[in-house]
Amino acid sequence: MRNQTVSKKILFIWNYFYFPWEKGKSRFSDLAEEFVKAGYELEVVCSSFYHMGKNHRDSKDERINNLPYKVHFIGEPGYSRNVSFSRVRSIRTFNRGVGNYLSKHEPVDIVYVPAPSCKTALIAKKWCSKVGAKLIIDIEDLWPESFQMILKPRWLCDFVTLPLKRQANRCYRGADAIVGVSQTYVDRAVSVREDKPQFVVAPIGSDFEYAQSLRANYEPHLKPKGRFWITYIGTLGSSYDIEMAMDACESVYVAGHKEIVLNILGSGPDEMKLRAHAKTLHVPVAFYGLLSYERMMEVLFESDLGLNPIVKGSVASLINKVGDYAVAGLPVLNSQDCDEYVRLLEEFGAGLSVLASDLRAFRDALLRLMDSKQDIEIMREGAIRLGQGPLSRTASHIRVLELIESELS
Repeated sequence: MRNQTVSKKILFIWNYFYFPWEKGKSRFSDLAEEFVKAGYELEVVCSSFYHMGKNHRDSKDERINNLPYKVHFIGEPGYSRNVSFSRVRSIRTFNRGVGNYLSKHEPVDIVYVPAPSCKTALIAKKWCSKVGAKLIIDIEDLWPESFQMILKPRWLCDFVTLPLKRQANRCYRGADAIVGVSQTYVDRAVSVREDKPQFVVAPIGSDFEYAQSLRANYEPHLKPKGRFWITYIGTLGSSYDIEMAMDACESVYVAGHKEIVLNILGSGPDEMKLRAHAKTLHVPVAFYGLLSYERMMEVLFESDLGLNPIVKGSVASLINKVGDYAVAGLPVLNSQDCDEYVRLLEEFGAGLSVLASDLRAFRDALLRLMDSKQDIEIMREGAIRLGQGPLSRTASHIRVLELIESELS
């Protein structure tokens, strides 16, 4: 990678950035460390409000001073619910703060901004044009396309979100280079460009080497003998048909597979509803809440099957959980209709895909896998290859660093 005699400066701006002690192995905290290792002088500009924990950070935390990069907090009032006017006001406050901070900032070489928020990227672009910096956007999600699941009918969603779509198009057009967590997201951004910008596909993925080091030092002790663990990790919200997955597990349990246990790791707006539904079922459902990354991986290591029960119409692509399942060597029962992910599961033999929200298909796939332990073991090997290959976070970091090097050459 870069052999620098003069340090190049990168400004990383994102209100949802979090630190290693807040959630564990993060794509962006890992990437920040890779920037520093490659010889770049890095400053992270992030929010004073921690989105995941819904609390305010202590800017005097000694751990911040021990990071290998500079951190600047933008004051933000925060919010208690992800979907709320309070969150909108909080984001606007953050963006104003970013604009004010940049107006007094010395020039840098690269400004790196994950999107969304596209508004933050546009503010950064305006400043980049003044100081001669390059803007690289990292597309994590497609807004407003992702709102189609919660705002219906489709024509109403398109009408209401038209300003956001125009903002996103300006963001994509303004980037000097593009990183996308999937080819699907890159294609969306490039589709509104008349030129052909440099881009790389860099899935969020997971740290394969770190996961293997955890596995090497772990002695299984959590799962009782004879149990078949099916595990879901992630947000408990409307994007995921977790209730349908619970009902499918119930159907399998009632049919005679008393060894089945459903583990749910995470939290979200639907948690109380899901807990209430679990009480109406016979199948054991264990809610773990939010766990450290290391603890989460221990549960995955002992599980037999991972769940990715995304609802129909989602524009999600290669999301966080699929990388964690892969590096844990866990086969996946998938209902996400993302062609890119479905092809990867098929190519690597790392799981099965069924139609979204199809209870019978979900149940039948569960029965097939539970009745064939040999298929499970073969899929474990496929999952490991997937985690070591396309969903390797290390490989994604290399692609991003090569893109930055190219932009600076």
